[in-house]
Amino acid sequence: MKGKITINFFMTLLFLLIINSCSNIPKGEEEIAFDAEPPKGYNPIFVQKVREFSPYEPTKPKLIIKNIDKTNPNNIKVFFHLISDNDTYLTGAFSELMKKYWCFVEDSVNGKIRQIKNFTMKEITEKDFFPYSLAIVLDHSGSMGDWRAFAMQDAIKKLINEKRDFDDYAIIKYDSKVVTEVPLTQIKEILQSQFQRNGLEGFGGMTAISNGILAGIEELKKSRGSKTKSIIIFTDGFDNSSTVSADYVINQAKLNNISINTVDFGEYLNPNYLRRFAEETGGFYHRIYKTEEFDLVFKDLYKRLQNFYSIEFKTQEYGIHNLKIKLCLPNDTLTSYATFDNTPDIGTIALINVFFDFDKATIQKQSEEAIDAVFALMKAYPNMVIEIRGHTDSLNSTGDPNYNLKLSQRRADAVKQALVKKGISPDRIQTIGYGEKQPVADNKTEEGRALNRRTEFIVIKK
Repeated sequence: MKGKITINFFMTLLFLLIINSCSNIPKGEEEIAFDAEPPKGYNPIFVQKVREFSPYEPTKPKLIIKNIDKTNPNNIKVFFHLISDNDTYLTGAFSELMKKYWCFVEDSVNGKIRQIKNFTMKEITEKDFFPYSLAIVLDHSGSMGDWRAFAMQDAIKKLINEKRDFDDYAIIKYDSKVVTEVPLTQIKEILQSQFQRNGLEGFGGMTAISNGILAGIEELKKSRGSKTKSIIIFTDGFDNSSTVSADYVINQAKLNNISINTVDFGEYLNPNYLRRFAEETGGFYHRIYKTEEFDLVFKDLYKRLQNFYSIEFKTQEYGIHNLKIKLCLPNDTLTSYATFDNTPDIGTIALINVFFDFDKATIQKQSEEAIDAVFALMKAYPNMVIEIRGHTDSLNSTGDPNYNLKLSQRRADAVKQALVKKGISPDRIQTIGYGEKQPVADNKTEEGRALNRRTEFIVIKK
């Protein structure tokens, strides 16, 4: 009798342990029954068509700065769109006819205001051969519900049908797990047959946004050729089950030159979470509220990837810049503003635009502005340590095989002394001369040799 009681006791204890452990197993998210109500004043832009720009536009277009590429802190690239009636992308604004209307590009930093006279203008349109490798990463967590999952899948089916022949697509589904349903391919028939319109079948769990994006990055790393790589990530909720951090994923995207375009849907989410992925990788962020907007938002993002303008200019100043761009049309003026910080990160190489007397390490007076910019940066970051690097072209008529190496070292040392003279501790500045060993251009031409005769710095500690 006593033995039976003991067995029953242990069976009961085992049952309770099983029940308790099961209660700790993550369950699927509860379906959100209704779409969210958009906030007052909600007036989204969804590009659906493209037409030629005219200086006499019947309605005032919007000049929207998409992102600013400051990977090279001395060479800034501003990407933007021109959109009319909230659904029409305008091309041709950099044509010979239109160039005269770009009246004003202004950069303000460290209290200095500079009108930029020399900038490069470039336009890419969907008619150009500018191929993309695109990973589409889709939320299939339980909160979506079958009906929204079907609507999302229908929108992707349409996007597949509109794919240009030279673009690659990969399609990834995720909840707490991540499945690459269609590996990266250019073949539309494979995409159409392998992408499943099956609602939440096999999914319906929690939400692992960062894991989903990382799977997109891994797929895009397989891209071959000169394709531009981009991700579209869609979610209706919080990241509650990823095993990798947002910081790690963003860093991986940057290392692989991948932009992350993000779509937040509904109201139960953290908009700053996905917005950060877009802002730090040069992507675009959308916040939508209605299931009926799925078609619109995916087409919009694909159109924006295919069509964009860029203005490129050089700067020697580091810090927070306030940029203003104006397009002065006959009947109106379009103005757009943006802020960016081109302070070099650790490991970033930046140019110091210094000039030396021929075959000497004497710094010319016209270099003062460039040295002042580095001084201001180091003053703003009192713990910053930099390495100054000197380079030369390949010309050497001295007979000394190490002459260029010695000259580049003397020039790097001269820049260090100029900074020390202004008040920077010598312990914060290292120097090295590379001579002609690290050319960035062809030494056979004067233009190439001029580019190779340069002085750079790299941030070692910040």
